[in-house]
Amino acid sequence: MFSKLFGKYRFLVISIALFIIFDLGVLILNFYTSGKIAEQTELINLAARQSTLSQQMSKATLYIKSQKLQQWVYQSGLEELRSHYTLFGETLNALTHGGQATSTETGAKIQVDAVTTERGRALLNQANLLWSGFDTAIKPLMKDTLITDEEIQPASEFIARNNLVLFDLMTQLTDHFSHEAEAQTTLLRRAQVAGISLATINFFVILFHFLNQLRTRDRRLELKQHESDQLLASIDDGVCLVDANLRIGLQHSGRLEEIFGTNQIAGRKFAAFLNRYVTESTARSAHDFISLYFKQHVSPDLIGDLNPLKEVKAFVETPNGKHEEKYLNFSFAPLVQEDGETVLLVTVQDITDRVKLRSTQEASETKMHTQLALFSQILPINPDELRLFIEQGMSSLTKMNQVLKSKRGQAQSIAHSLAQIMPLAHRVKGDARSIGLTTLGEQVHAFEEDIAELLERAKSESVSGRDVLPLTVALKQIIENIELLKSLCERLQQYGIRYDQATSKQDLDVPVVGTVMPPAINQRWHGLQTMVSDIAQEQGVTAQLEVRGFEHPLPRDLEQSLYSMAVQLVRNSLAHGIESVDGRRAHCKPRIGRIQVLLSDDGQGNYRFVVEDDGRGFDYAAIERAIKGQHAESVADRTLSKAELLKFVFTEPFSTKAHVDTTAGRGVGLPLVWDLAKQIGAKVQVRSVAKEFTQFIFLFSSSSQIDDSPLNAKVA
Repeated sequence: MFSKLFGKYRFLVISIALFIIFDLGVLILNFYTSGKIAEQTELINLAARQSTLSQQMSKATLYIKSQKLQQWVYQSGLEELRSHYTLFGETLNALTHGGQATSTETGAKIQVDAVTTERGRALLNQANLLWSGFDTAIKPLMKDTLITDEEIQPASEFIARNNLVLFDLMTQLTDHFSHEAEAQTTLLRRAQVAGISLATINFFVILFHFLNQLRTRDRRLELKQHESDQLLASIDDGVCLVDANLRIGLQHSGRLEEIFGTNQIAGRKFAAFLNRYVTESTARSAHDFISLYFKQHVSPDLIGDLNPLKEVKAFVETPNGKHEEKYLNFSFAPLVQEDGETVLLVTVQDITDRVKLRSTQEASETKMHTQLALFSQILPINPDELRLFIEQGMSSLTKMNQVLKSKRGQAQSIAHSLAQIMPLAHRVKGDARSIGLTTLGEQVHAFEEDIAELLERAKSESVSGRDVLPLTVALKQIIENIELLKSLCERLQQYGIRYDQATSKQDLDVPVVGTVMPPAINQRWHGLQTMVSDIAQEQGVTAQLEVRGFEHPLPRDLEQSLYSMAVQLVRNSLAHGIESVDGRRAHCKPRIGRIQVLLSDDGQGNYRFVVEDDGRGFDYAAIERAIKGQHAESVADRTLSKAELLKFVFTEPFSTKAHVDTTAGRGVGLPLVWDLAKQIGAKVQVRSVAKEFTQFIFLFSSSSQIDDSPLNAKVA
């Protein structure tokens, strides 16, 4: 590792080392030379003091001689002479041989090295030779305080003759030391200039080297950037990198901008960016999914199948403000970079054309199969019955379409709109299956599933108009199929085919389980018998339907409402009331269940419409549990009466059935019956005995008006 780094940055390391060496060299030389200059300065001071001492000794000798001749006191002069003599001799000895001398500044003892220069040694030799004479002449004066004329006379004469010579020697020594100090200073100055020059040159070498490297690196980066841009521009798929913070990298392919219709991609949080185009739940799932790639001990091969962004539907805003539907396929691959960090390579493919082509093919095949199925299913249906269904179905579908269009874009109203169209769809489904249009019934049932899913989502999150778009598409397909039914009927009639007579249910050999068909019954009600056969088979029960009282034609709207009410109540009987054969046998009932749809009048325009079965009756305890499970806030703390339970049954969408199937489970049937009953102004009575029977009675007259008063069902 270290050798690798040293090899990569060898020039930098060497250059910095040289810079430090140059600086240290100058610093050490400066320190050494400064010391030498300080020593040289001390020598200059000592030599200068020697010059002064030589003159002072001459002065002191003459003073002593003069004082002695006049018989005056000369002790002060003698002490001065002795002091100068001792100090001069000590200093001269230190300069010649090395040793201690008295500092000129502090008066303390200092160590002095012997002078080694040739000029200095020569001057000192001459001074020592001369000083030996001084020493011989002056030494007798050092013995006692009383000096004789024989002692002072030769000393003064010797000093007078040689004083100037000694002073000149000490002056020359002072000049010599000054020259030496000047030479040291010059050397130091030159060394500093040389060191600083070398360091400066080294600095500029480093600077130019780095500038050259930066320029080279910039050129390489520009070249790589250019190559990368060309490569990203040439890629047909959207490509980008996502880092461990789940943030999109700074570079991405141009195709990515085309796919999402924006260039504001780099640096965005991946999930937040994606949330603009897909549903919130999908964006959250994508966030959780790509987080797995950055967790340790998670194999990318194991989580690949969990990818929530395979063929995901996205809505991309176009420049004119509309939303374009696209299908995108995301794939992910982890990459380990040179620095050891892991990033995620994200590839986005716009597969809209492929998906739409496949959808078109599938839709074409489905449409063809649907047309064939519808064609085969309409043949046994009475033409009047089918025509009434088409009219009623188109009326309900038109209302649903109007509701969806009028409330789109308002989150709270969307949930209300969905609740409004649910019973309308349920009525179309029930009416379709009642006359044998099972294909259309299954299509409407799938439409109901989508509505129920959105209603469930609306309880916990905001539902936007974009979420409703698939419903409008499905609704359009249902409308197209009903228009297809109408078209098929018209074509058959154009060709003069009496398909209703030629191919009855029995002729097609479709099994019908226990039906009673009074000969005088209105043909409109034959659909119920077909529906009972089909649903009884699906629910695993056997049932016999008896329809009476419809021998005479009724007003179309009244008959249509009664028919739809009967459809929902009979379906309810088959799903909740009629027991299985074993269950009925256990309660000592006939093997075949009985369902009756009866209409009677008193000749005065007062009608009594009854739907009853001999099934298991209302399970009020189960109904109360279901109500409290779904509406716990308002009724959890009290026991509900049967009238209150019935009010919930007729007004709230809930069901005691655990699972939803094409017959029951959404709890929409009885609220739909109540809406229809209000339209004909009917009063409702309910009679039910557990394990014995359930009877719905609707009382109305030909002059009854729409009744919007609250439900007041009578429990018998």
